[in-house]
Parts: sequence; C-alpha cells; structure tokens
Amino acid sequence: MAGDVRFIKGELMRKVSYSVTRLQRHGYVFILPTLIFFSVFLIYPMISAFRLSFCEWNLLSPKVFVGLKNIKTMLHDTRVINSFWRTIHFSGISVAAINLLAFAFAIMFSSRLIRWKNFLQSMIFLPVILSIVAVGVVWEYMYQTTGLITIIFRRLFGVTIPWLVNTRVTPYAMIIIYVWKAVGYYMVIYIAGLLDIPDSLYEAARIDGAGFWGQLLYITIPSLRNTITLAVVSCVIFSFGQFTIQYVITKGGPSRSTEILALLIFRQAFEFSRFGYSAVISVLFFLSLLIFSLIQLRLFKSGAIQG
Repeated sequence: MAGDVRFIKGELMRKVSYSVTRLQRHGYVFILPTLIFFSVFLIYPMISAFRLSFCEWNLLSPKVFVGLKNIKTMLHDTRVINSFWRTIHFSGISVAAINLLAFAFAIMFSSRLIRWKNFLQSMIFLPVILSIVAVGVVWEYMYQTTGLITIIFRRLFGVTIPWLVNTRVTPYAMIIIYVWKAVGYYMVIYIAGLLDIPDSLYEAARIDGAGFWGQLLYITIPSLRNTITLAVVSCVIFSFGQFTIQYVITKGGPSRSTEILALLIFRQAFEFSRFGYSAVISVLFFLSLLIFSLIQLRLFKSGAIQG
C-alpha cells in the first residue's frame, strides 16, 4: 500500500514538473515578439553605435576604421566636456525639483481637506500629455520680452529677466519648462504608492500621539521606498536624455549654455555629418547613465538613503 502511495506521488510530481516546463516554454513563445522588437530596435542599434564609434563616417563615403582616434578626440574636446557638465546640472536640479514637487502634491492630495481634488490633479497632470514641441513653442513666446512670464515678473518684482539670451538664466529657464511638464507624471506614481500604505498604520500612529511630521518620517517615506526608487531612477534616465525642449527653443544657445549631451550627439551626426564621433559621444552618454542608475539602485538597496 505504501509503495502504491509513493508511486502515485511520484507520478503527480512528474506531471506537475512537466506542466511547469510546458508553461515556461509557452511563456517564451508569448514574450518572443517583444524580444524580437527590442533586439531589432534597441540591442542591435546599441551594438552598431559601439562599432561605429571606432570609425569615421559621413553617411556618404565608406566607413573608415580609425581605432581609438574618436575616443582620444572626445576626451580632449572641451565642447563635449562642457555639454556633459551641463547635462549633469540640468538633470540634477530637474530630478530634485520634480520629485520634491511630485511628492508634495501627492501628500497634499491625499488629504481629505483638499477640495476640487480631481480637478487640481488633472490640471497638474495635463502638461504630461501635451506635445513637447508645442510646449516648447508656447513657452518660447512666453519667455520673450513681451511674453506672459516676463510681464508677470516685471509687474510683480519690477525686473525684466532675459530668459533666453543670458547664459546664466537660460539653463534654468529650460529646467522650469521640463519640471512643469514632467511633475504630473511622477505625482501619479507617488499617489499610487500612497494608496498601497494601510490606513491601520496611520491610525496606530495617531493613537500613539504621532503628528503629521512623525507619520511622514516614520510611516510614509519608509513605506514609499520602492516607489521613490522607481521615480528617482526613471526621472534620472528621462532627464538625462532630454533633447526636445533645448532643440526647439534655443538650439543649444546662447553660447552653447543649453547644449546638453543629447543635443550635441544630434548636431554632430545630422548637422556636421560626423556619425562616428557622434557614436562615441553616445557611448559616453550610455555609460554615464548606466553608472548613475546603478549607483542610485545600490544606494536605495543598501539603505544608504533612508526616509
């Protein structure tokens, strides 16, 4: 009798194992279209760009292998170095501003005291779905000397700010536009994270006498750790690769003060026909973004960044 039971258990285990194996095989079939898509439009272009970085090519003549020449040129090119630091400056301020504002809006809208909550959330999220080109054109007009933004500052503070012609002011003008457009997207991410926090934690904290700041520091922020990681890392990736706002409004000016790496890569390839040199800058772009993302993930994972 015991032998029969063991035999039946063995048969059931083999059937379950076989079913799991078949399910895994079917799973690979279902993700195959996505794998093909990413291989053709992501992995292959990345490999091609890496190979192209060792060549000189103007799109018309044959490719010429030059070895490490492009890399040496890039490392001594002040234009590339300045664009790199401008990208760091733009991304650092944008990421900090976007996440702080998005988190503040999410906390504000989680309160039951706010009226017209759905309307206000929709107004903040509206810029996310607007065309980035249209946004750039409209803001460019508002930044003119007769534009709305300039008039408001002139009437309130009595000063006329040269938004688009001053090398110190223009980079911040680009940051303002990007923050205004992106903050609604990350607000939704933080709101989704807040909805996953059990109300029982806040009720217990209130019973223990914890106020708003106590609940925020010891319940909300620690509970949103994964959400914060997602928001910050994705925000770094998107802001580091920002291109359209600077291209539409300033073309990298004035005096290349807004020429970030993505714009420099585009100009080297499609304005100067230096596709090999553009490729080596794109490799620098990719490696820098990869390193920054890994550092952030490591910091969050190790607990170096605590609520």
